[in-house]
Amino acid sequence: MDDLDPRAILTSLGMPSNAVATRVSGGWDTSLFRVDARDGRYALRVFRAEQLEISRREAVVMRTLAGAGLPVPGVRAEGVVDGRPALLLSWCTGRPLFQEVQARPLGLWRLSVAMGRMHARIHALPVPDDVVRSLPAWTPRTEDAGPGLRAWLRSTADARISVLHLDYHPLNVMSDSRTITGVLDWANVAVGDPRADLARTITLLRLAPTPPGKPPVALQLVLRRLLEAGWRRGYAERQASDPFAGLEPFYVWAGAMMERDLRPKLGRPGIWLRERDLARIRRWTVARAERLRR
Repeated sequence: MDDLDPRAILTSLGMPSNAVATRVSGGWDTSLFRVDARDGRYALRVFRAEQLEISRREAVVMRTLAGAGLPVPGVRAEGVVDGRPALLLSWCTGRPLFQEVQARPLGLWRLSVAMGRMHARIHALPVPDDVVRSLPAWTPRTEDAGPGLRAWLRSTADARISVLHLDYHPLNVMSDSRTITGVLDWANVAVGDPRADLARTITLLRLAPTPPGKPPVALQLVLRRLLEAGWRRGYAERQASDPFAGLEPFYVWAGAMMERDLRPKLGRPGIWLRERDLARIRRWTVARAERLRR
């Protein structure tokens, strides 16, 4: 998306011509700009042309959660400019929790617990019928789960309907070192069994590729396990029963989904993904599938 003209997009979305847009680190699938205007700071999120439905879903869920008092970006404007969907969002203060705990390691446990509490709040939110109709229902794709696993997941389905982020990890959770200030990137949002979201987060915390130049492997493993333990603690605090029971079939789905999602990004400029990262995910998925067959 190097040919993007953020000024033209901002003008189409109703922003004044003197607003200044600066490209910032975004995800692997969209372009993100910080926008400084006289009335404040915003985020401009620009999608690929084929992501119109994804941008619409993001707008729906962020409006819903913001209305319920959860810290998600407010949607100020949305539109399609030169064939590319775009959202103008309120700016979330702080920085990604991943960066925050790297800069302040002593706050890792407290913030990971807060991350779990926020995830539990999202899952506990009653989902209005119009939102259920507007968002896709979570169901495993055929390439992520064979007939046996899909049948197993259907047979153990939870009657609860929750909003599922399905990409909830420390790069998509913002913090100001004291609290969670925002939950970003709702491209995978769906509604359904919250255990799918839990399995997806555990898989990401354990297996997500780490950017180059980060801590040594042994230290990474310790940090990942502490993050996961804190997140689990925060999520389970007010649960009447063990929310992590029965996750094994969801792990198999989540591992397969993660490999499928990442593989097309292999070799793209600016992406640190390597083939050995995908092989590690595959081994993890196969091991859990074998446990189910025992």
